[in-house]
Amino acid sequence: MAGRRGKKSKFKKYLVPVLKWLSAIIPVCGFIYILYYYKQLDFLNKKPLVTSKTEVVNPSDSLANVADYNKEKLLNSIKILENEWHSVGGIAIHSMTIENGSSSNIKNVEVEFKYLSATQSVVTSKVVTIKSALPPKKSTKVSGISVGYVNNSVVGCDIKVVNVGL
Repeated sequence: MAGRRGKKSKFKKYLVPVLKWLSAIIPVCGFIYILYYYKQLDFLNKKPLVTSKTEVVNPSDSLANVADYNKEKLLNSIKILENEWHSVGGIAIHSMTIENGSSSNIKNVEVEFKYLSATQSVVTSKVVTIKSALPPKKSTKVSGISVGYVNNSVVGCDIKVVNVGL
């Protein structure tokens, strides 16, 4: 009987697809097990939330030592006469002339730099402490102040004295 299939052909009919599926599934399972064994599946875990805490270590070079009524008077007596800046590789470098109109010697000045776009909106704002002695009733040229990275769309800079240290 030539038309009958034997038990061997039925066995091959089911065994070949099963072996094909197993040959596809076993390497994938092996790969996943290797990733699990060598702890490479960490991207599936939820990342812990990073919290930061800022503490003032030593407030001695701020205006805490000066009375409040003298604070405003002292801030108004410090003026920035000139501010020239240029961007080198995305880092803003400033040269400025600071005038100390007060009668006391100043150790450092905190200056706020507001970088402006073409529409005069603030792109970024940074506060930098300039640690340079400013003699009373004189103007001092300070150069080479690196403020940090600024965007290429920045076209102007607005500056303001925020704090001084005596």
